[in-house]
Amino acid sequence: MNGYDLIDAVGAIDEKYVAEASAEKKSTGRRWVRWGALAACLCIIVGGVYLATRPRGGADIPAPMPAEAAEVKPAPVVPAPVSKDDVTEQGGGGLYIPAIDLPENTEGEMDMIGLIVYRGGIYTQSGFYSGDEALAIEPLVGEYLGTCDGTIDEWSAREEYERDFAGNIPGDFYAVEGYDIGFRICMVHEWPDETGSPTTVIEFFDRLNDITLTTGGDLFENRLHLRGRVEDIVWQSHDDWNWNRGNFRDAGFDPGTWDAFIDTLDEGGFVYTWDPDRSSAFYEGVPNSRIYDTPNQAHLTLSMEDGTRVELRLIEGGYVGYGPLNWYFVKMPGDAFDAVYDACGGTHETGWAVAR
Repeated sequence: MNGYDLIDAVGAIDEKYVAEASAEKKSTGRRWVRWGALAACLCIIVGGVYLATRPRGGADIPAPMPAEAAEVKPAPVVPAPVSKDDVTEQGGGGLYIPAIDLPENTEGEMDMIGLIVYRGGIYTQSGFYSGDEALAIEPLVGEYLGTCDGTIDEWSAREEYERDFAGNIPGDFYAVEGYDIGFRICMVHEWPDETGSPTTVIEFFDRLNDITLTTGGDLFENRLHLRGRVEDIVWQSHDDWNWNRGNFRDAGFDPGTWDAFIDTLDEGGFVYTWDPDRSSAFYEGVPNSRIYDTPNQAHLTLSMEDGTRVELRLIEGGYVGYGPLNWYFVKMPGDAFDAVYDACGGTHETGWAVAR
């Protein structure tokens, strides 16, 4: 993908950004940017490059970001989607999500998302907590696991990824109390706040590759433990989320509505939605459409009893996504989805088209 492919994928990006980025790439080295440090200053750029930099809200990343755009806006990006041939359907309707092939996906192509190798698995950034939020979840910081020296980059040889604590962000890593170590670990460090004073930061890293997910329960219960642990739910419209406007509103449904949603979510199967060539329309009547192209979305933030957050994206038609999984969604049918979607600002616009 080149800079002009990104324009097609994200929308109306001024072509000067692509040209300036190409020139800058030749004269600057790689730069690592923490999620929180950019939150105040990056919203002036078109949102399509911004998802991984914010604790809440963010614009869509309809496709992996090329290196040219990463230098205009130096933010971590998601690994490139894999082909449908690699996402193997398992018995019982499960999907195998292949391991990230880091050298092949990143060498000379893009700045990498924050990652760490532990026990042979690759964990990638999934959550950011700073200040009071970090202090609230400090009790979750468990056993010290090891230290990453942060020496991995796009040009690292394949064998460099085969050792524990290889990664691209330096720091000490710990287990997370209450979560399987095979799914989630964390890094604790200090980072300057907006006044320049050091503040505690805790970043979660999840392993969401080289795994098989059969039903929603494999993620939302076995790994994230949603059932019975959600203390509060707020939502944003897709437009507010996309432009990082805030405007969080309390969900207006009763506990029974949420319980029915969780029951149906846990039983739903996973689907993989990436179509690299837009060779078939995801939405009937909308040529070249992908799942993220629709304006008919809602965004939920769940406040958990342990102080953590879980962010869900609901897309009309019964699709429920967990941000770090990108193109993998649970497809759930019927009334349970619609009740939550409609109560949380989900829209039903018609006549929209893919921006080209």
